Amino acid sequence: MTATPDRLNDPPAPPPLGGLRRLVDGAGILGGLAVALMALHVVLDVAARNLAGLPLSGTTEFVAGWYMVAVVFCALGSVHARGDHIRVDLIDMIAGPRLDGLLTLFTSLVFLAVAAAMTAWGIDDALDATLRGERVEFATWALPVWPGRWLVPAGFALTGLVALLDLGRGFGRLIQRRPVPGDGA
Repeated sequence: MTATPDRLNDPPAPPPLGGLRRLVDGAGILGGLAVALMALHVVLDVAARNLAGLPLSGTTEFVAGWYMVAVVFCALGSVHARGDHIRVDLIDMIAGPRLDGLLTLFTSLVFLAVAAAMTAWGIDDALDATLRGERVEFATWALPVWPGRWLVPAGFALTGLVALLDLGRGFGRLIQRRPVPGDGA
């Protein structure tokens, strides 16, 4: 399997792509930060439980309602932009630029449709959770979980923007005989 180049770093990048690049990178950094915070939180919980017999209240809820959501959905667009998701390149190895362009168009349209549907569903779900003030209640405090719900539609919307860029690349590969810069072809 060959490495897919980062599709947002084609020189020179017009201003909208530069903004998308910063947005994708920023979201990926937030996902990485969530991994680090989750690890720290869990280590502190385990240490407090084993050393002092006092586990941190709400660790499981923080992990499920905040950290894991951020890890998955903040990094979603970044992973797609870099081509780091699971891919099967068997057809890519034998396909010419036109067939590869058709396949890119098809997969980009499917990805865009799924991202748009999940964004719409996520907005509806997040709005409902926000209006209800969704939280997890503990004996002495409550953890709001509704803000984490907004990461789902944000992550899918960002991924949809990257899929839209891929759609343009697929059209470019169909109408040109030569490879589109940054496409790895």
